[in-house]
Amino acid sequence: MLVPAYALPVLSLEKLGRLHTDTILSGVIKLWNQGMWGVAFIVFTASLVVPVIKLTSIGFLLAAVRWPGIASKPALTRLHGFVNFIGRWSMLDIFLVAFLVGIVRFGKLATVEARPGAVAFAAVVILTMLATSAFDPRLLWDRDSAPARGAATE
Repeated sequence: MLVPAYALPVLSLEKLGRLHTDTILSGVIKLWNQGMWGVAFIVFTASLVVPVIKLTSIGFLLAAVRWPGIASKPALTRLHGFVNFIGRWSMLDIFLVAFLVGIVRFGKLATVEARPGAVAFAAVVILTMLATSAFDPRLLWDRDSAPARGAATE
């Protein structure tokens, strides 16, 4: 869902009869070009960097369960906590889109509408939150404590 979230338009703004649609990246570029560097940096970080970091981290955690020893268990547990913490903050982008759609209704002067990219981005956020919640960090620790196959039992 990350590819459609980045490729499809997220918002459309109709202002004085002219329609402008933006993807996440084109919105960041517009903010940057208009001199709103701080806002552009926040949107870039929250919408582009954080989701990629979350998906990479979840993949790394799954790989660590499959192939133990690729990283220390305390570090992997902290990584899971970090991904779990930032997951809920990713919803800020979706709340911003919902807020803009609800507030900017000036008839023929200006309107804002959500586009399919916003739905795809919301799906990314929700699915990564569910994946993080479904991952049990005890799997990182339990693998070494289980008896080896074929080992004699007492």
